[in-house]
Amino acid sequence: MNSIKIEKKREKLETFIRESVLVKQLFDGSKSEAYYAMDLEGNYVKANKACEKVSGYTQDELIRLSYKELIINKHLEDVDTKFQYSITGAIQKYECTIISKSNNKVDLEVTNSPIIVDNEIIGVYGIAKDITNSNEQKKKLRESERLHRSLIEHSPDGVIIIQEQRVVFANKKASELLGGNDVKDILGKDVSGFFRGYSSRLIKNLSMAEKGQASDLHEVKMVQLNNKEIDVEVKTIPTIFLEDQAVYFIIRDITERKLAHEMMINSEKLTVAGQLAAGIAHEIRNPITAIKGFLQLMDSGKNYNQEFFSVISAEINRIEIILSELLALAKPQLERYRHIEIQNILKHVVALTKSQAILHNVHIKTKFHSDPLFILCDENKLKQVFINFIKNAIEAMENEGTITLTIDQHDDYFVVVNIQDQGPGIPKEILDKIGKPFFTTKENGTGLGVMVSFEIVKHHNGAISIDSNSNGTTISIQLPMTKSCE
Repeated sequence: MNSIKIEKKREKLETFIRESVLVKQLFDGSKSEAYYAMDLEGNYVKANKACEKVSGYTQDELIRLSYKELIINKHLEDVDTKFQYSITGAIQKYECTIISKSNNKVDLEVTNSPIIVDNEIIGVYGIAKDITNSNEQKKKLRESERLHRSLIEHSPDGVIIIQEQRVVFANKKASELLGGNDVKDILGKDVSGFFRGYSSRLIKNLSMAEKGQASDLHEVKMVQLNNKEIDVEVKTIPTIFLEDQAVYFIIRDITERKLAHEMMINSEKLTVAGQLAAGIAHEIRNPITAIKGFLQLMDSGKNYNQEFFSVISAEINRIEIILSELLALAKPQLERYRHIEIQNILKHVVALTKSQAILHNVHIKTKFHSDPLFILCDENKLKQVFINFIKNAIEAMENEGTITLTIDQHDDYFVVVNIQDQGPGIPKEILDKIGKPFFTTKENGTGLGVMVSFEIVKHHNGAISIDSNSNGTTISIQLPMTKSCE
């Protein structure tokens, strides 16, 4: 197209813009979008007030410029192509970047369409929207997603994302923990299949996540694809995945930690059993002496009362109870959770610790709840907890006093066992350190007994609190209660 024709069309365009009511409305100063008109060579002929805000140039300055003087070099070739399509009649929509008058880069979303008068294209209308902030946010989001994905991929914990209980994403560690050879082996799987013994809590945590709440860290058994069970900790966190609601599952392998914990507990069991041995020997000696005396009477041929047999039988039963409790404590066992009446556990513990209490001139008094109260527990491990604290209470009273054991029910949810002594109390600076590894005030102590007790109660979803003053110390052990032994 020669220059004369272009100049004539520009004049026609200027006249049209000046006289058209529609154009006046389009370029009204109240418009928030940047509206402009260009001639067939890309020179600005008209611009509204919003163009000043976008470009930094005044309207008078803009009409002396071409779009080519604003577009960055990187986008110029593509914008030129789009402009040529526009002046042949095609509407073009694209994104580009310009350099403002203040030398800042501004990202624009542009729509260009031909201006047609008397079936002749005489120029181009344009609408430009500043998307700099939007693009910056998108860029930060992409960078965040890349960082996030990198962290997840290299995380030492397994991470899966689920939607409608199906696995839609998994990192490599998760595929290993779940027993897959590759991530694709677990994609699409129902997450409940991996946590069969965790189903009720799983549903609760998924419901919490759907409401925007993260769960606590829970220790559970996880079933791998080959049906092998492993010990893990899991946490659920609400998230968005592919623009839809989803739930993170963080899975942490605690197999080695559990083994180390079991070794520590078993070691502490043997230590406690050894410390109780002297008292038990003393307790057993009394019934053995009685049995021996009755047998000597019977052996001498003298007349003896039939009641001797019942006395001997009772003393033998007493010895049997003490020895069975000691063996149960000392023998390493796998975790076995059962519904057990808490009163019965404490009765057995009292029988086991009574001999040591007698040696120290300490009396053990019990005040138990009249109704049976059941808890889901590993009986032997809880016995270890109670024995540890009773033994400590005996030693704290320096050969005199009373230990009171009470059982309280809090609402319908918790049982609280209180072990109260009449010792001198625990200084505050020491109280804060109780339960820390290897902290002890005993000359030959390891500091593991109380720490192990705290861990056992924690694994039973319980809690321990200690209240101490100059009149004595009360250990309160709170445990979840079950409705019955079923």
